[in-house]
Amino acid sequence: MKEVPVWSCLFSDTGTPLTDLTVGTPFAMKCRGDIPVEWSAEPLKVTFPKPEGDYSLAVLKVGKLDAKDAELIVTGYKAGKHVPEYVRIVQGEKGFEVAKPEWEIKSVLKQGEQPQPFPPLGPFFIPFPMWVIGVALLLLAIVVYAVVRFVRRFNQRRRMLEDLKRHRTALSPLHQFYRDARVLRKRLNAVKATEELKGISADLDREFRLFVLRSFQIPTLDWSDSEILKDLRKRHRSVYQRAADPLKKTLRELVRLRAQENVLLKDVEQMHSMSLDAAERLENAREGGRA
Repeated sequence: MKEVPVWSCLFSDTGTPLTDLTVGTPFAMKCRGDIPVEWSAEPLKVTFPKPEGDYSLAVLKVGKLDAKDAELIVTGYKAGKHVPEYVRIVQGEKGFEVAKPEWEIKSVLKQGEQPQPFPPLGPFFIPFPMWVIGVALLLLAIVVYAVVRFVRRFNQRRRMLEDLKRHRTALSPLHQFYRDARVLRKRLNAVKATEELKGISADLDREFRLFVLRSFQIPTLDWSDSEILKDLRKRHRSVYQRAADPLKKTLRELVRLRAQENVLLKDVEQMHSMSLDAAERLENAREGGRA
């Protein structure tokens, strides 16, 4: 390195007395010289005449850096009393030199004690954020719900096939419903007490659902109306497009009639006709889909 101007520097404390400095303790270094230095934007570094001086003094912060003045916050990383031949504060090739500065860094180790490496750390337990736990629980709940729903629907379809075996007849689903509807019509004609209408409305609901079960193999005796319609749309799309509305209305009105406390004869007769009409439209839609 080429020659640099010689400045004079003084050390002062920044809270810790200079006599009590330890490794890493900051202290001030104020310097001034008659020969100006043209500073640049490069970082300041400290150089020594011998390599063993490295890290005994290091710049932490630049408070002021003028052509003839410099105020720095420095520290030392090597314990002991330091009296190098010189110290240079430079930016590249430009800077200044301080002749025979003196400072002392005390060791934090007790006399005779040897420095020890840091012991191994860990293992550490890093808790998961609450939102991760929440998402995991939500996903688990979705999986459990999907499995339970799949098992439930599987069992319901199995029972449906058993119902088909129990209620199998030589007649087609529509003609069997015609036959069941005629029996219900005779019961309506022979009604003597309004209490009988409640049982007839429940039987009408069951016979219509059995018709849908036989025609489309949907567990109508176990599923809700929305599940019935959803399955029909999925597996019998053409029928759903042609006859979903009368099916939806008939199922809804049958449930409403069954839930009434006081059932009227005219209401049961109206539902009897509506059920027959819906069954015929479903059968026509099914036959149309086959064509």
